[in-house]
Amino acid sequence: MRKNGFLNAGLLVLAGCTLAEKPELALACQTRACTCLPEKAGYPLKAEPAPVQWRSNGDAYCKEGYVLRLVEK
Repeated sequence: MRKNGFLNAGLLVLAGCTLAEKPELALACQTRACTCLPEKAGYPLKAEPAPVQWRSNGDAYCKEGYVLRLVEK
């Protein structure tokens, strides 16, 4: 019983670590809708988005001063 408790606790710690990681948006944008927003957008966030650009290897990127963001549904 005690081994299962330690195993479960270890799995929960590992799951928490993976959830805290920042997603790799350059790859995620290949299958999900993304946009480019200014890095320093003031409040309220009514910044004009820029189109996503694509590298020859399929990775998404933004022009300088913009960052990739997933489009909310």
